[in-house]
Amino acid sequence: MSIRTILLHAAPDSGFNDRLAFAIGLARQTGGQLRAVYTLYPAGVPRVGRALSIYVNELVREAKEKEATLKAQFEAAVAEAGVTGMWHTVEGEVTAALRDEITFSDVTIVSETRYGTVDDELAATLPEHLALACNGPVIVVPTGKKVPGRLGKVLVAWKPSREAGHAVRFALPILALADEVEVLTVEEAKSDVAASGAKLAAYLATHGVNAKHRHVAEGSAATIIPQETQKFGADLLVMGIYSRSRLAEMILGGVTASLLVDPPAPLFVAH
Repeated sequence: MSIRTILLHAAPDSGFNDRLAFAIGLARQTGGQLRAVYTLYPAGVPRVGRALSIYVNELVREAKEKEATLKAQFEAAVAEAGVTGMWHTVEGEVTAALRDEITFSDVTIVSETRYGTVDDELAATLPEHLALACNGPVIVVPTGKKVPGRLGKVLVAWKPSREAGHAVRFALPILALADEVEVLTVEEAKSDVAASGAKLAAYLATHGVNAKHRHVAEGSAATIIPQETQKFGADLLVMGIYSRSRLAEMILGGVTASLLVDPPAPLFVAH
């Protein structure tokens, strides 16, 4: 399997420049093509009532006006990079539109959910909802952090769970192209986590992946993973999300919730 279709969320929010730059870098490294989806209907606004209808119509009008500038930026960027890019405009709401397209894409690129400008709030994709509801992987690109031009180092945050297994299998084409891959395990109640991490590194080697295993015996995964991401200099962090229920994470806290709020690097996730 290889990366051939990269779905990019296009919107005039504060994260667009960063995720466009990341998407172009990924397209150049994998030989894939970019498919940008731009939505006109605002997220989270119901289509009921005359006042709301007037408000929504105004937002749609503004979205149409902003599209030309954003599309020109996208076309100039892909032309300069020498990659193939297509722009697609849909009438639908952003999360629903991306959910419909993910099935026909190898990976989808969004930003962390930010609440700043009106455009940020209207463009919010809630990436955890996409990953949970769809059958494909999502890359969450941090806003305002260094964007890697190439994925040379990849960190895999591993535990022997169904979600982590899905994430690694989806990420195999990227892992095979990386210079170095670190499989990170953190000690927890399951005593086999270290042995499982070593097995994963050996499995990845059969796919031509230059993988090494590192086990941390003490500490919280929510703390260790961001620290190791920075220490290793990872250009991408791969992990499964919500191996326990979202309600449990909301009450008790969890790795998924903390990393989606503030990703230490572009975050490749699957459920």
